[in-house]
Amino acid sequence: MPNVSSVERDFAPFLTLAIENANDAVIVYAYDPGPMPFRIRYVNPMFERQTGYSVEEAVGRYPDILYGPKTDRAAMDRASQTLLLKLPFSFSTLRYRKNGSTFWAEINMRPLVDESGKLLGVVAIQRDITERIKDQQRLELLSTAIDKARDAMAIFEWREGSQWALAYVNEMFLLMTGYRRDEVIGRSSEFLVGPATDLETLNEMRMTLLDGETISGELQLYRANGTPFWAELNGTPLANSDGKIANSIILYRDVTEKHERDKQLSYEASHDPLTGAHNRRSFMNTVEAALIDARDRRHTHALVYFDLDGFKPVNDRFGHEAGDQVLVGLTRAVGAILRRVDLLARMGGDEFAIFLRGCPPQRAEKIAAQILEAITELKVTWKEQTLSVGASIGVTSIDSSVTDVAQALRRADAACYEAKRAGRNRIAVA
Repeated sequence: MPNVSSVERDFAPFLTLAIENANDAVIVYAYDPGPMPFRIRYVNPMFERQTGYSVEEAVGRYPDILYGPKTDRAAMDRASQTLLLKLPFSFSTLRYRKNGSTFWAEINMRPLVDESGKLLGVVAIQRDITERIKDQQRLELLSTAIDKARDAMAIFEWREGSQWALAYVNEMFLLMTGYRRDEVIGRSSEFLVGPATDLETLNEMRMTLLDGETISGELQLYRANGTPFWAELNGTPLANSDGKIANSIILYRDVTEKHERDKQLSYEASHDPLTGAHNRRSFMNTVEAALIDARDRRHTHALVYFDLDGFKPVNDRFGHEAGDQVLVGLTRAVGAILRRVDLLARMGGDEFAIFLRGCPPQRAEKIAAQILEAITELKVTWKEQTLSVGASIGVTSIDSSVTDVAQALRRADAACYEAKRAGRNRIAVA
């Protein structure tokens, strides 16, 4: 049986071969007491490829052969002091090549001692980590850019059989929503949902991302303090190496001001500025849609048309401001009778029209009677004077027999005229 020494001698060539072919630089320093206690005794071929120094140029030199203007001298001193205590030391530092260029190195150093514990030297494994450092710097730059972005960003991960869960949010997301990072990471986006959130659209967006398609749209969401805001969402799904959707990136932009501005513009375009009732154009569009519904689905709706009796004397005697107050009061009184699906419009001057959705003729007549009663009972106080008016009301149906909006309005207007001709303050049906 061979002794240990012969085994070590037989193994030595393999060990040398392994070091010579290692992917990392191997440096052996000899202990040399003095201001710089370590001197290079051996370097492998990878050292030459990393640094540009040949074996002949490196052996016998001190570690500062790889130093330069940006070398962390304090770290080097800590390494020497630690190794002199016969303790290992690991660190990352900027190295300088022979030609003056730099590379980042990860260095693991171990003291070499003899059987008596005497320090003989140091062996160092030096790995070029320049690309890793560059990747980290790129990630840090990207992270900083994302955090400084004007739009909120969230990265979700799909938890199989469960839901989309937040994996990352940037600073703008936290500012927009009012939450802390530790309050949202790992949760689904349900915490942004509130009473007015369109859940159907939200769920459709989630499934669209899971199907590998991008999303874009607007949703009303809620902040941590419960206040609502409108957000424009743009999302992109991300697949893993298996081709399965694993993540999604969502950009949120607060468009509350734009949404409210558009809402106001839409309101102004469709409503009478004095009374708040819908205007003529809005009414015509509603009746046009109702005619299509009546033809396609055989639904019946009703149209009520009226103008005021005794309104001109109010204007002539008390002025237009008084007349305006009467119109505003009348709009409120009539509006209180109608359902949310109905529509009251001021057609011009003292003429009004009402669209009653899904309303059969007999029911329309009863509602018209309630409207007439509300108008005749209306009393408006103006400068210690009590003002009142009446109304002549025409009622007609909107069904499949009506060909266009103009015909529906002619019928209602004719019925209104008939009520006025018959003595005013009454209802006529066409």
